[in-house]
Amino acid sequence: MVSFTHDTGGTSERRWDEADWSDRIRPLTLEGCARLIVVAAHPDDESLGAGGLIAGAGQLGLAITVIAATNGEASHPRSPTLTAADLAAVRRVEMVNAVRALAPTATVRLLDLPDGDLSQHRNSLEEAVSQVVAADQAAPGPAGGTWIVAPWRLDGHPDHAAAGEAAALVAGRTGARLLEYPIWAWHWSSPEDPVWPTGADGTALCRLDLDAAARERKNTAMAAHTSQVQPLSDRPGDEAIVQPGFAAHFERDHEDFVGAAADVLPAAPVAGSPLASLTAGFFDEFYAGSADPWGFETRWYEARKRAVTLAALPLPRYGAALELGCSIGVLSRDLADRCDTLLATDINEQALTVARERLAGLPGVTVERRALPAEWPAGTFDLVVLSEIGYYCSPTDLAVLLERCRRSLTPNGALVACHWRHPVGEYPLGGDEVHAALAALPGLDRTVQHVERDFVLEVYEPSPAPSVAQREGLAE
Repeated sequence: MVSFTHDTGGTSERRWDEADWSDRIRPLTLEGCARLIVVAAHPDDESLGAGGLIAGAGQLGLAITVIAATNGEASHPRSPTLTAADLAAVRRVEMVNAVRALAPTATVRLLDLPDGDLSQHRNSLEEAVSQVVAADQAAPGPAGGTWIVAPWRLDGHPDHAAAGEAAALVAGRTGARLLEYPIWAWHWSSPEDPVWPTGADGTALCRLDLDAAARERKNTAMAAHTSQVQPLSDRPGDEAIVQPGFAAHFERDHEDFVGAAADVLPAAPVAGSPLASLTAGFFDEFYAGSADPWGFETRWYEARKRAVTLAALPLPRYGAALELGCSIGVLSRDLADRCDTLLATDINEQALTVARERLAGLPGVTVERRALPAEWPAGTFDLVVLSEIGYYCSPTDLAVLLERCRRSLTPNGALVACHWRHPVGEYPLGGDEVHAALAALPGLDRTVQHVERDFVLEVYEPSPAPSVAQREGLAE
């Protein structure tokens, strides 16, 4: 997450207004939307980031649900006048009034999840959004799609990231269109910051122009969040959170959203484009200068990540295991001690030469060159390890890869996936996108989830899967 303060500094609205983003912005309209679901990590997110969109949807008579994950009770942690419980009560009322100003017929759902700790309750938010999507899609109404609109996952606030991740998981699973709105990125970032998408990473910016009526409704909604736009009192700790300079970012005649490039960019990926899968040539060049370019043998980061991976395995031992993307075989060596047989694969022959030397003589270990997902091995496996190769795939190839992983699992098997979370310009996808697609696979339960700033590691097992304690007879 980005480190910033709410009340000092920040990028001026003038800099954003003068920025030339004409080459990256695509127009957005509500055409094709029949049901709009807006997720807010805190009350006022919906008005700041998507108030104009909600107002426009209301003018068209679309079905609208606004979900507030938390009550925003942590907005003034040092307030001498209001307790957290007081703030929660105030902000709940403000939320309802703001949404009523935007679209009087919209439904508001208040989930009461803890402010500042949403990442630990992402599953609850995910379930709530799923329920709304299911109900909306089952209800009679006009033809069209469901749109889920949520805080941008790269907005710099941990609650915003968690809300965006939950929305992305539901969108991936249900086929709903996902749009993400920045809030605090307008404050801490700048127009030149590479964090903003250009279409090359699978996401792009789209702009909704607001008419006068939508702007008026949005301004009214923003003002309804009195506890945020005005001081609670003149005492220290009660200052306004949304200062005038920051509020200026949301007084524009448009709203910007991050969406899938496929939704807002007309060009389809072709071989060699940023959205196509990386080829063997990329890895040949990568390994040309070093036998261990990732530092598997030397970096504590890699050693620690391996330890976390091995500790996450639900069973002490497996029969047949498949490791995808074994590279030079460092993790393979540890997996061999936990499996009767291990098939380790990679696309690069230089890396495999090192892996074969490392694994020589180990019983049951086979090392093969395979280009995935096309050259998929036959048979089923008790353990499939997806070793940081998902983001090398195009979205289409990733879908095929994950489905083949799922189908290759035995009924009591486990799929372990681990991916780097920081953006890499050459990769078609990001680690969070890979795991959002993984979460959308049917028939699997996520039984382990480890998320930190650098990587995400998850274990999926065929549902219903018993926990480790249940397997040991410690729990029913």
